[in-house]
Amino acid sequence: MKNIIDRTNRFYIEMSRKVLSDREYDILQKLLIEKKTLQEVGSIYGVTGERVRQIYERTYKKVKSIAQILGEIDTYKHKLQQLKQDFNFEIQQKKKEDNKNEVDLCKKLYASHFPFSKRMHSLFEVLDVHNIGQLAEIPLKGFECFRGFKVQCKKEMIAFIEFENIEHLFEDFSVWKTQPIGSQ
Repeated sequence: MKNIIDRTNRFYIEMSRKVLSDREYDILQKLLIEKKTLQEVGSIYGVTGERVRQIYERTYKKVKSIAQILGEIDTYKHKLQQLKQDFNFEIQQKKKEDNKNEVDLCKKLYASHFPFSKRMHSLFEVLDVHNIGQLAEIPLKGFECFRGFKVQCKKEMIAFIEFENIEHLFEDFSVWKTQPIGSQ
């Protein structure tokens, strides 16, 4: 146990070397490592044992405050690491989402397992729309302007968008799906 305490004392003294004066460092060294008495150290410096005790207490407080600061720095480093990890995780999630969106945009309409009606297939042919990206380029309100796009086609379009889970590709989808055809 004594060996552990000596190593701990030596560690803290060495850690504090840069913030202590040579005299403060030497006094700590003599008291904690060399195990000299206050009077012995006082006689080396030509001061009383009481003065050595005062210097020791002041130095001890300085070392303790430095240790606390180092502890706080360590805590903030840990928090910074956690923030970096969280940020990197969010970036990875965003990249995955962006990649999914790219895949969604390139997906061919005929590759969907959604059962399109003949009318919708004909509408896609007339519009020369072959993939989800091309479909998403057309404003939802614009579909209502096409001949033959009525209530059933709108229901089918809503069902398709929800089936493929691509609502995010269509601006104001949630509003458009609740409005009747022809409303502004």
